[in-house]
Amino acid sequence: MRTKFVNTMLIALVIFSIISCKKFVEIDPPKTDIILSEAFKEDNAATSAVLGIYTNMLSNTNFENSGITIFSGLSADELQDFTNNAEQLEFQRNQILPINNTLSSMWSGAFTNLVLINTCIEGLESSTTLSNAVKAQLIGECKFSRAFLNFYLLNLWDKIPLVTSSDWRLNAVIAQSDTEEVYSAIINDLKAAQSSLSENYPTSGKVRPNKWAATALLARAYLYHREYAAAEVEASTIIESGVYGPLAGTEEVFLKDSHEAIWQLMPTIQNLVLNTTEGDLFLRDIDQGSVPNYIITKKLLNSFEATDQRKISWINQVDVSDETYFYPFKYKDRGSFGVAPTEYYVMLRLAEQYLIRAESRVQLGKLTESMNDLNVIRNRAGLSRVQEIVSAVDKDNLLSAVENENRHEFFIEWGHRWMDLKRTGRINAVMSTDKPTWKAISANFPIPQSELNVNRKLIQNPGY
Repeated sequence: MRTKFVNTMLIALVIFSIISCKKFVEIDPPKTDIILSEAFKEDNAATSAVLGIYTNMLSNTNFENSGITIFSGLSADELQDFTNNAEQLEFQRNQILPINNTLSSMWSGAFTNLVLINTCIEGLESSTTLSNAVKAQLIGECKFSRAFLNFYLLNLWDKIPLVTSSDWRLNAVIAQSDTEEVYSAIINDLKAAQSSLSENYPTSGKVRPNKWAATALLARAYLYHREYAAAEVEASTIIESGVYGPLAGTEEVFLKDSHEAIWQLMPTIQNLVLNTTEGDLFLRDIDQGSVPNYIITKKLLNSFEATDQRKISWINQVDVSDETYFYPFKYKDRGSFGVAPTEYYVMLRLAEQYLIRAESRVQLGKLTESMNDLNVIRNRAGLSRVQEIVSAVDKDNLLSAVENENRHEFFIEWGHRWMDLKRTGRINAVMSTDKPTWKAISANFPIPQSELNVNRKLIQNPGY
């Protein structure tokens, strides 16, 4: 990562966060002459600094705010690019060059936010003047956010630097960590967040993580790490809490007051012309008869059962010059200037917990219980029970059924398909039949060349 740049911008990021985050939630901003050493002396200032983490997520459209969804969707068998953007076509063809500027922006944006998070953790932990409740909440939010970013960096690039300090001198020469070490750090951060965060959201809406958000991501981390018993426990804790659900109808899942949402990002005041960036990118100019920026692949479209409500509700079509184009329609409203948003960006939702538990239960030999979880998902989609579509109730068939539901529940959403294929070891078998340019090394994105140039300890991923 460009550590000198990160260091130069760090104080500006914290001060910007403190001054601007009243637009994220109603918190009085501190005095404008605040300096970094004072940012964590009183509750409002510290809260504003931490809220800057989410502001940065919304600003980073190449990573947290739509980038992961789009670039992973192009890399997988979900999306086709119709913008003729050469760098995006590299993702679609699975021929990403290390000099790709979009790739570099994904990496540097995520690590810039990680350094801000570490700065906040250090400031919070050293503070002796914050109230205990606010201090615990903010440390929990920071550790959750650090785990969230590290999870995606790890699953897109494989071996990454584990940045746990704000010290640019250390970060400038940091090497990549072993995958196991990163997973251990992610899980430890999420356990700490669970202990620090309240079950209640600290503000109105679900726009800041609570204990259940940490639990949801922890369940996923355990699943990816093949700790199936632990994943089942964490997913069950959320499902049985009664806080979320029952699963909303497909038309309601992505609304700002969705019962299913566990964590969402709320558009800032500056962005009120839009509801979500994804909605804007997928819906832009379609009402004027334009070809969509991104279309759904025929393979994905044809994989749905005919009566699947997810296909009916979450995919739309437009006819242009006698051609029909199908495009993502989970977010249905681009928004209007000055009009309060009706949709927030969904980061974590309840349906995933049923699928995490279903897969974990298959791996644990609990086949009947797994089918019960799958049927919750299929029932919301208006489909028959899983028992009616599998040729035999056994481990292989049920794992295939879980993959199928994941594919249709989370298509073009936060890279689920791409990362599912990777973690299950099926990516080569699937992608080699879809893309003539596919090579096994393409499962991991390359380390940006710009980062290799400034940190000689970084090692490029194999094949690039």
